[in-house]
Amino acid sequence: MDATEAMRLIIEASGKSGRQVAREIGRSDSFVSSSLAQGVCPRADTLARVAHACGYELALIPKSEANKLQTIGPHIVIEYEGPVSSE
Repeated sequence: MDATEAMRLIIEASGKSGRQVAREIGRSDSFVSSSLAQGVCPRADTLARVAHACGYELALIPKSEANKLQTIGPHIVIEYEGPVSSE
C-alpha cells in the first residue's frame, strides 16, 4: 500500500469526511479530496497530521521488525520499494 492509499483508508476508518480532516490539520476544505483524486503522495509530516486527526499515529520501524506487526493488532503498512540514496 502506498501513502495515498493509507491516507484514504485511515480517513474512511475514522468516519470523518475529508473536509473535516483537512480543517483539523489546517488545510483548505478541498485539500484531502483533491490530493486523493490526483493520487498525490503526501509528505511524511502531512501524513502524520492526517493520521493523528483520524486517531492513528505514524510510526517508522525497521524492516526487520515489520513481520512482527502481524501479532500486535490492526495496522497499516506503507511499503516503499524504490532506490535508497546514500546521501
